[in-house]
Amino acid sequence: MPQIDDYVRPFAEVALSNITREYPYASHHLARSLADIVPAVEKNPAFANSYDWHSSVHMHYLLASLLETEVAQGAGWRERAVEVMSSHLSEENMHAEAAFLRENPSWERPYGWAWAVELNRVLNASKVSELRALGANSQVLADMVFDLVSAWLPKVAAPVRHGVHSNTAFGLRRILIGARTAGRDDVVDIIAGAARRFFAEDAAWNFVQERSGHDFLSPGLCEADLMAEILTEDELASWLPSFLSGLSPESPALTPVKVLDPTDGQQSHLYGLGLSVAASVMRLAPKLEAIAEKTGNDELMTQAKGMLTQVDSLMAPGLEAAVSDEYVSAHWIATFAWEALIQRVGHQH
Repeated sequence: MPQIDDYVRPFAEVALSNITREYPYASHHLARSLADIVPAVEKNPAFANSYDWHSSVHMHYLLASLLETEVAQGAGWRERAVEVMSSHLSEENMHAEAAFLRENPSWERPYGWAWAVELNRVLNASKVSELRALGANSQVLADMVFDLVSAWLPKVAAPVRHGVHSNTAFGLRRILIGARTAGRDDVVDIIAGAARRFFAEDAAWNFVQERSGHDFLSPGLCEADLMAEILTEDELASWLPSFLSGLSPESPALTPVKVLDPTDGQQSHLYGLGLSVAASVMRLAPKLEAIAEKTGNDELMTQAKGMLTQVDSLMAPGLEAAVSDEYVSAHWIATFAWEALIQRVGHQH
């Protein structure tokens, strides 16, 4: 597999192309009257690009992340990237985006919300002064998400476990990390309480039957990822091996699904599935290894190490699709590819 630096420029080009591309665009919003049928940019001045709102948000996040790399310093695309980001993430635009979320409190819940918090987190932590200024701008959007989550979660009867945007665990994990970084202990407590209510009693997840033909997330691994963030060390030592007991290295859930029609936007989700599964495995396997070492469980250690052997094959199709000419894939997959690559580098070290 090529080195991570090899992906910085092509991913930056993909991200820049996306966030400056106005159409095709899927609005996905509720029209209450004819007055709501207006160009997307009138409602969402920052994120009316990259096919849809959530993809635009996380493509901005990707570009901000790429600007942190050493490869980006002095790169030909850097100045243009900072210029576009500064234009899109202006104070005025961020207030407009936050207002739209306030007026449409179930819209982009929780997937788009999660990426808005993630974008704000990486901007606030940036070594690039221009991006830190944009973090201050985007704080109003992240704070709006925190308020919406706080109002929403106590009223949720059960989590959504599908392997697509509506998955509850995937969104909550990212919002939790962002809230923790921002010092929003109130939001952290609400998310942790909901996660325990939803998932604490789960065991022996059925990985054989969780897949469908348009998943880009593993519901089981998303749940495990979230619980690994909120359970105590002792709780996780009991919960995680039990929950992942059905996940063997030979499981179909750890093998890439062949995409038969790359032009099908739903089927192309399967490229992202391999990448998101690989990233989850690289986060969770070391936790299993630590539990196995502490408890002397050789079988658990074998499971954990075996899971990691599947990472490269899971990632390969998505890495290729991330820079393809097929827009139904290229408008979003590079974000998942970059995160999997970062996780892989971290695991190697």
